Amino acid sequence: MTVKIGLLGLGTVGTGVYRLITSRGGHIKESTGFYPEIKGILIKNLNKPRKVNVQGLLTQNAEEILKDKEIKIVIEAIGGVHPAYEYVKEALSEGKHVITANKELIAKHGEDLNEIAEKNGVFLKCEASVGGAIPILHQIDRLKITDEIDFVGGIINGTTNYILTQMSTKGKSYEEALIEAQELGYAELNPDYDVKGFDSLYKLIILMRKVFNVNVPVNSITRSGIDGITKEDINYIAKWGYKIKLLAWGKKVKDNIFAGVEPVVVEESNILSKVSDVNNAIILKGDSFGEYVFVGRGAGELPTGDAVVADLLDVLLNYNIKGNNVAKFLPVSEGSFTDTFYIRFKMHKGDILNLQEILNFFKREGALILESSYENDIFVAVIRVKANINAFVKKIKDEKIAEIKAIYKVLQEDIDEGQLKEFEDLVEVI
Repeated sequence: MTVKIGLLGLGTVGTGVYRLITSRGGHIKESTGFYPEIKGILIKNLNKPRKVNVQGLLTQNAEEILKDKEIKIVIEAIGGVHPAYEYVKEALSEGKHVITANKELIAKHGEDLNEIAEKNGVFLKCEASVGGAIPILHQIDRLKITDEIDFVGGIINGTTNYILTQMSTKGKSYEEALIEAQELGYAELNPDYDVKGFDSLYKLIILMRKVFNVNVPVNSITRSGIDGITKEDINYIAKWGYKIKLLAWGKKVKDNIFAGVEPVVVEESNILSKVSDVNNAIILKGDSFGEYVFVGRGAGELPTGDAVVADLLDVLLNYNIKGNNVAKFLPVSEGSFTDTFYIRFKMHKGDILNLQEILNFFKREGALILESSYENDIFVAVIRVKANINAFVKKIKDEKIAEIKAIYKVLQEDIDEGQLKEFEDLVEVI
């Protein structure tokens, strides 16, 4: 039996989807009993050169696909919110299954689209919206059957990971690494969507909705990107055996959800430090299985196309563990997954007295120094704090001890408490 498919968009993702479906159609039929046939492809420019032979399939009129009764599945690959939202909404309302790789669309409108899908008895699938070739949403569905997952996070943007890899391994500045990423096609001419953390934010919301069954408002999650990271910080971090990664993370503690998108310092022994270039890594932590780390290419024509086709197989097999579940609304609380931080000060006086003032403050607040460096008017340290980090930073600013130039969370392994005595001795000597 043949199933007709409508494809919206023929850019990088759309081309990958077309190639996989047309080349693997026979194998898909063997597995599912259905032969997938792309009947129409929506594009903007009929005269644009294409990497694939799509003669006779192209249209500039979305209604030719959305109103076609023969087309049972629509694959959305145009990106952005509008007109993608309107197209997906209409397709679902017309009783068509929809598969999308559009993380911004699902992050912002996933819940109302899920409701429309439920109402019309069709699937809304979005595996390709997170992690590229990593089948993470399918894995979460399976793990949730037997386990309570309380943490999801990782490196989920290939562009920023490539830039940070070049900065840490090749000694390039942020600007140099960004230009290279743009030349290679990893970063757009306007890179803000990636480097300021928006892409990671949308993917995190999708992951949290799947893992915790909560609908988190986009603007309730703290977001910071990599455009403020300096070679100076990269060098200090590398000297102490660390690397810096853009981490998206969500944590559930009882009925509270904590989350963030931000640069995080990780030890070189941590598996995340070894995830380089455009690769992604997604961590799940649960009460029974402990910790799983899924690593794979996070971007590209075929990796993302492969995730779309995985959703297509699910639809063709009528496979669905929990349906298009509507998540409950829950705002994000303020919190952290760690009590360890990298911090760089510009000292007001640039002398030993100002350094003693900083160290005395740390001792008073019960902060433990794990690494430190002092030269000229710069003091840099990796510290473990007992107090809430925001309150800690506020005190530094209120007491005008020194100017904080950079502060990042640290994924820290077990800490030797014997270091506390060494720190106290250091303060006394100074």
